[in-house]
Amino acid sequence: MLYKLIGTSILASALLFAQGPGGGGGRGGGGGVHGGEGNTSMAPFSGNSRLDRISEVLQLSKDQKKNFKATMDQAQKEAAPIHGQLVKERQAIAEAVAAGKSQDEITPMVSANSALEAQIANIELKAFSTFYKGLNEEQQNKPVVGQIFLGMKGIFDGKNWNSLDY
Repeated sequence: MLYKLIGTSILASALLFAQGPGGGGGRGGGGGVHGGEGNTSMAPFSGNSRLDRISEVLQLSKDQKKNFKATMDQAQKEAAPIHGQLVKERQAIAEAVAAGKSQDEITPMVSANSALEAQIANIELKAFSTFYKGLNEEQQNKPVVGQIFLGMKGIFDGKNWNSLDY
């Protein structure tokens, strides 16, 4: 099952990158995921939030949608203070580099930053795992699940995981 998920993720990633900016098939436009007019993986769907879009593409039941939202909201709460620390650590590293501090002084700061990044990644992966386990077999086998997995990286960087504002 894990190999299926990894394989699907790799395939989805390869297809996404093969499209290039603006999508394929003569749709024109540019911008890709962040620009607005490109052919994004979930652009044709009418949802106004990540939850709506994911629910629509996977045809989540009311209970699945409710459980997904609860999982993601809880993960956002868990990630928020760590993300705040991460921002402070990055600022401290930037200031240390700008001040000309030695590598010996900067290395522990980078290590601390890496530990925070790992904590955030753990929260993202746990949230995806919980979500994935709540899907039925047909939903789990949809190629878009790999794209959702890839979209988990950095999903808790903002104030609201469910916002489509990039």
